[in-house]
Amino acid sequence: MFRKLRFQTKIILVQNVVILFVVLAIGGMFYQRIKRDIAKNVLEEFKILSDSVASQIDNHFYMMDKTALQIAANPDIIRLFVESGSDSGYNYFINEPVTNSEAVRLLNSYNFKKDGFARICLYNDYRDFVYTATEVTTASGIRNWFDSERFAAVQQYFENDENFVYYVKPADDVLNDTEHTNHPYFSVIRQIKNYTTNDQVCGYVEVQEFVRWIDQIVESVGEDIYVTMSDENGKVIYMDPLLIENSKRDEISGLITDYQGKTDQDIPVNMSGYFVYGRNIENAPWQFFFVRERSSDVTIFSYYNRMILSAILFVLAVALITEILLIKRLSRPLEELVRSAGRVSLENPQFELDETGYGNEITQLKELFNAMLAQMKQSMEREYISETNELKAQMFALQSQMNPHFLFNILAIISIEASEYGNDKIPDMCTRLRRMMAYSASVGDGHSTVKEELDYVIDYMELMKVRYEEMFEYSIRYDDNLLKTRVPKYVIQPVCENCFKHSFKNSEPVWKIRIIIRQEEERWIAEIHDNGIGFSEEYLEKFEKMREGLTFAQVKDKLEDSKIGGLGIPNIYMRLMFCYEDNFIFRLYNDAEGAVVLIGGMLDDPGSGSGR
Repeated sequence: MFRKLRFQTKIILVQNVVILFVVLAIGGMFYQRIKRDIAKNVLEEFKILSDSVASQIDNHFYMMDKTALQIAANPDIIRLFVESGSDSGYNYFINEPVTNSEAVRLLNSYNFKKDGFARICLYNDYRDFVYTATEVTTASGIRNWFDSERFAAVQQYFENDENFVYYVKPADDVLNDTEHTNHPYFSVIRQIKNYTTNDQVCGYVEVQEFVRWIDQIVESVGEDIYVTMSDENGKVIYMDPLLIENSKRDEISGLITDYQGKTDQDIPVNMSGYFVYGRNIENAPWQFFFVRERSSDVTIFSYYNRMILSAILFVLAVALITEILLIKRLSRPLEELVRSAGRVSLENPQFELDETGYGNEITQLKELFNAMLAQMKQSMEREYISETNELKAQMFALQSQMNPHFLFNILAIISIEASEYGNDKIPDMCTRLRRMMAYSASVGDGHSTVKEELDYVIDYMELMKVRYEEMFEYSIRYDDNLLKTRVPKYVIQPVCENCFKHSFKNSEPVWKIRIIIRQEEERWIAEIHDNGIGFSEEYLEKFEKMREGLTFAQVKDKLEDSKIGGLGIPNIYMRLMFCYEDNFIFRLYNDAEGAVVLIGGMLDDPGSGSGR
């Protein structure tokens, strides 16, 4: 059947079927691969973010318990409670202001530090009570506390000698019975006693933190992740504020219940269109649960893929219609030529073509064929060379775009993997290297600000610190007014790198580099000092000869012919000459410490010392 089709139909059908099949196959594989990778990355990011939130809260519980234990074992605190005596019928610390002041001072030494707690309370079974707090605490509230079941629960808990620390679930602030906002809190309680001999129990220390502190941490995870906290019995004791009034509250609570009963995995689980992840915290008998809806990123990606597929099909349809019209139009002379050739015979040895139409082209075909062949050969050779060069240029351009992005992604993955294993040095190295690569990849007009150049230098110095550790030191001093001043790129870091290549090569550690950025009249000045072996007299004489014989035209040619990696001292000198002509400073000399490179140029705005 295919053989019976017309020539034009065969061309159109075969070509478009093959193109359509290839496009759909490649598009389908690309879609599935990207969809799978995005889903995997989203799941990993969700776990990392959830672990980070749980770790922050867990660490805070640890600090609360640590503070409670330090206070409970403090000899001065124990002494104050021993001196408070027995049941006097009143609050001992109210009637003894000196003792109260000493107790508050001791508590303040624990609480009013960085990341202090909401309230720290000391009390005993005789209703003696002293505290330090950032929230209102009333006398009537203290009485309510001693009359409450919560105080009785504390006493009952510590009747068992095997109990050492009591975690109080989030509850209303009974110590504040004013009309002001009442914030619920959770707390950690320990007994005040001699922990060396495990006797002399004389009271309790309670470190309180308001639930709103957890709200602030939970808020940082975003609006698409819901957080709850359950006690050891699976009862919800904390709920994300976003979830309290949410219509999905019951649905998500049911998912968490199912997750608790059916899985003990330590990775997010896909359940009914949600990702559910549970995390036990080590410093409290509670568990956090994180719930996130199936990634909207994958849904959006699917939507855009459908749009792209529709666009491809539309383009193919337009191309098909256009191709049919063009092939019919262009093949008409050939059809006429075939019909004319069929009429050629011995009696009629000529083509009978319509001379008023396209017969002129067919008539000239033989005459132009050989000429056209020669021209086609030359044209094809030139076109081949041109297309080859263009393809190489495109490949180099593509490689220059892909390699930095690929390296950036690899550095980001290394940083995440290192962070998961608790290595803080590798993420810092990756971050600095990524910034240096980004700075190098941005071409611009060949200029940057003093701040950007210094950031690049600092990243390089810190990486060298990692390499040489105690064997290398550096210092940077600069004028704040010069931070926005525009300078040529790579005029400081190559000098510092030159110190390691040459100046420090034959000198003993500790190696030192000192950088000073200052303003002198209408110029910016950069001084780079090192404590190496300094410049040799031979090198200084060679550099002076090079500078004396260098013209502006030679500078331009030399810079155009320069290669990557040629950012040495002569290159810096030529670039300063190219940028500032005669209005720049460049000196090489030795001082008592080692080598000194002093460079400078005209300010963009001489009046202010700042850049454009």
